[in-house]
Amino acid sequence: MASCGQNARSFDPRDTVQVPQGYTGEDSIAYIENSVVQSPISCNDFLGLAEVHSIEEWLFNYNNVEQAKAEPEYANRYLATWRDSCALRLANRLIRMHEVVLLNGDAMDQLQFAMAVNVALDTFRAQVPDVAYDSAICEIDRVAGKFSSLTQLELNMHSELLSLVEYYHTFEAYRQWLSQVPNNLKSLAQEEYKAWYELNKARFVLWRDVSFQQEGYSMKPMEIYAYYSNLMQNRRAELVIERSIVLGGKEYKQKGRTVNTQQWESWIAKSSVPEDIDLLKEWEMEELIPDKDTVAQRVNSLRDAFSRWLAARQALAAELPASRSTSYDNLTADIHCRMIGKLPPLVPLD
Repeated sequence: MASCGQNARSFDPRDTVQVPQGYTGEDSIAYIENSVVQSPISCNDFLGLAEVHSIEEWLFNYNNVEQAKAEPEYANRYLATWRDSCALRLANRLIRMHEVVLLNGDAMDQLQFAMAVNVALDTFRAQVPDVAYDSAICEIDRVAGKFSSLTQLELNMHSELLSLVEYYHTFEAYRQWLSQVPNNLKSLAQEEYKAWYELNKARFVLWRDVSFQQEGYSMKPMEIYAYYSNLMQNRRAELVIERSIVLGGKEYKQKGRTVNTQQWESWIAKSSVPEDIDLLKEWEMEELIPDKDTVAQRVNSLRDAFSRWLAARQALAAELPASRSTSYDNLTADIHCRMIGKLPPLVPLD
């Protein structure tokens, strides 16, 4: 059974927040939580959050007995089973906790988020014991797919849910790695993790605000989350290799060419050009084209984050024995090469 430890707050600060007029329901709960929950956020903080989110509308709609009676041929769609309901509530918890950690948390809070998800999964398994231990989180995909009407909005939401699952798996993998790394390397491994988190965030923000700028009902969100899921899967595969190098002395030979500064800058330049500019102008939707200041800010953030990540990996490699240091540097070069698309992904994108 997963555990959060003994770091819960002794009182609930949410009781002290005055909600402005006009905030109701979900919005008022989100306002309160985002006003009081600040880093560091504990595992217990996450689990104590209200489990209210728009996905609850799915649960309501598909427990609609009257609709099922009116349209018996669709009864299975309108009536959620106990297993379905538990899976939807698990999705609620993940989404709400994820929103809070993104708004208020830092890299270390992500590890507490992973621990909280572990506890939420244990709760789900206790509620639905016939689901296999390693299949519980797959229930989110099954139920979201079952209840989807295949509208673009729902497909986008489904892809976001799937990317959230990959997000959890990746931070859980990092949490386990940081617990296993030798004591003399823990602080350096932690710095690498923090730098990777900032790099990952900078890359996603660039995609969201610049590279994939498009109207909200398009397939752009699906594309972003597909790339993002692939990025998460690859990082987990890379962590397996890193563990074998650092802990087992596995030799790793570089598979791609070392990316030079010119190639990196070229990739940055290409990635910072918003897509479909001419089409947006034709549709008179210029407001969706990011301004030059936004583009410059996102590009500079990505450059800075990459430099910090590379420096953190170089610092860790310098503390390894010579043979392991070379293998670690070779892996770093391939991660960098894969990052700009010069190597195929470690994990194929479905």
